[in-house]
Amino acid sequence: MKLMSILKMCIACASVFLLASCGFKDIDKRVFVQAVGVDYTDNEEKPYKVTLKLAVPSGSLKESGTKYAYLTREDSSIAAAIRFLKTNVDKELDFSHAKLIVFDEQLFNRDIRDALDFFFRRRDIQMISWVAVGRPSAEKVLQVEPESEMAGSHTLMNFFSGNGVESAYIVSTFLFEARREVAETGLDPIIPIIRASEDGKKLMVNRSFIFSWDNRSAELHSGQTKMYNIMANRMERLEIEVDNQDKEKNFTVSIDTIKTKFKLLADPGKAPVLKMDIKAAGIMEESSFEMDPIDLDHYSKLASDHAKKDTEKLLKFLQKENMDPLGFGLRYKATRLQNGHRIDEWRAMYPDLKFDVSVDVNIKSTGTVE
Repeated sequence: MKLMSILKMCIACASVFLLASCGFKDIDKRVFVQAVGVDYTDNEEKPYKVTLKLAVPSGSLKESGTKYAYLTREDSSIAAAIRFLKTNVDKELDFSHAKLIVFDEQLFNRDIRDALDFFFRRRDIQMISWVAVGRPSAEKVLQVEPESEMAGSHTLMNFFSGNGVESAYIVSTFLFEARREVAETGLDPIIPIIRASEDGKKLMVNRSFIFSWDNRSAELHSGQTKMYNIMANRMERLEIEVDNQDKEKNFTVSIDTIKTKFKLLADPGKAPVLKMDIKAAGIMEESSFEMDPIDLDHYSKLASDHAKKDTEKLLKFLQKENMDPLGFGLRYKATRLQNGHRIDEWRAMYPDLKFDVSVDVNIKSTGTVE
């Protein structure tokens, strides 16, 4: 037994020489990249313009001055640009805090998978980073420093983390979601559009961008983005604005809970139908006229009809653009036995798909007006 113990100890000691070092560097020898921007240059030899937003540490939160530094490089690949940018700083570039990746819209007219490939493969970039489209360019978006931004915080992250602003007009998409949806058939990725103001002091995030593996794309304006969030069950708290022909009878409903369900009916010999049911409940938030609690059922019907109209309009828009961010094609494949041609069946079926939408909005009260 004693000999066995000595043998085990010798083996354990010998295995230490086979271990690799961790390559650790002190924090004062690192500079943290907060966001990465990739623009298209129209130069085939150097098509990628990479912008890095670096956090500059300060001694106090109240200390004034520059909070960020920026590095920019045009090169033949994203990896080559970043390798060269390392020569512009005296510290190691650390991407472990890079929580946002912004792409130029022109990249989606090419094969966006080439630009995404670097971020998928690099081990120190988190797959829970957010991805977005930048306007007028990714570089311009990263360089915006709003006056409301405090030292130690990052405005762009607050838009998508859920810890800052919460809005039905904002779509948040992680890098791992974009990777999965680009490779998946029957589901088109949707990411937010970040717009920079002309004076470079304000950011606006209320539109979204849909793209596909075969370079097709479509843009959703703010109203369509809100309806997408409703249909995708991405938001529970939002507002429904009801505009009547009589402009003096407009009102707004604050929705507290909302749930969307859909199913596909594609029986042989019958026209394919998408049945979508939306149920919502809330209270009256604003109105341009005096409301009577007795008429809550009437107001609920008006809100239901208005939401139904907007829902059908968005579904027909997506059908016309041949885009499927809600994953109808994925649901079709998942609910039928595979024969190797389900996605081809869906692509042939989608242009002729009929929509049967049912919306039930329950207004519980007229608010706390006294």
